[in-house]
Amino acid sequence: MPKLHTTSRRPPSRPARPAGSEGADTRADTLADQAYQKLRHALMTGALLPEQVLTVRGMAEEFGVSLTPVREAVQRLVVEQGLEVVNGRIIRVPRLGIETYREILKIRMELECLAAKEAAPRIANEEIERLDTVMQAHLAAIQAGDAHETLVRNTDFHLSIYRASGQAILVRIIEGLWLRVGPTLNLLFPQYCGSLTGHETHLVAMDALRRRDGDALGQAMRDDLTHGSRYLIRLLKP
Repeated sequence: MPKLHTTSRRPPSRPARPAGSEGADTRADTLADQAYQKLRHALMTGALLPEQVLTVRGMAEEFGVSLTPVREAVQRLVVEQGLEVVNGRIIRVPRLGIETYREILKIRMELECLAAKEAAPRIANEEIERLDTVMQAHLAAIQAGDAHETLVRNTDFHLSIYRASGQAILVRIIEGLWLRVGPTLNLLFPQYCGSLTGHETHLVAMDALRRRDGDALGQAMRDDLTHGSRYLIRLLKP
């Protein structure tokens, strides 16, 4: 796990931006965007755990930036429900309840299948070959028992297919759902992922990609979600 596993401490209040050059503002915005993208990626790939507490200072040290860009990144992710602020000061990764997870799952089933169908005729041959490499790395991570690397490769595999759809609005919605569910995917380890079921559905997806079969690709994505969700739902039940 990355060094974002930090203890809680009260973040300083956000200072107002001083009047000054546009260059300074642009630089701050760029750093905030960088911090946002790093945190967003960590959430989507399961690098952060449900109920994990973070600190602005710890994240700033990890990313090599000042406190202000991290505060701005955190605020954006709170709005997107990727992070939450508890008691006005504790930054924490939310834990999904079972009903929230079920709702997200239903939406993902529809949207990810749609994106896969749109991607099949559009995806470049070079990207299909790259995804084959990603799939093999995913298998190697499962066999090595490397939970984080398994999730990183799984995220790359799925989202790369959806991005190949060329449907920017659709992809943004899907990424927002992955942002919320990513930390919960850690609960799949080690029992579910040891079964290689995820790898088997990826094999089916690769075959569908090579044949440019959108219906088969959409079904492979649906099957992948179905298999994993059955295990997660059992764990999330109160």
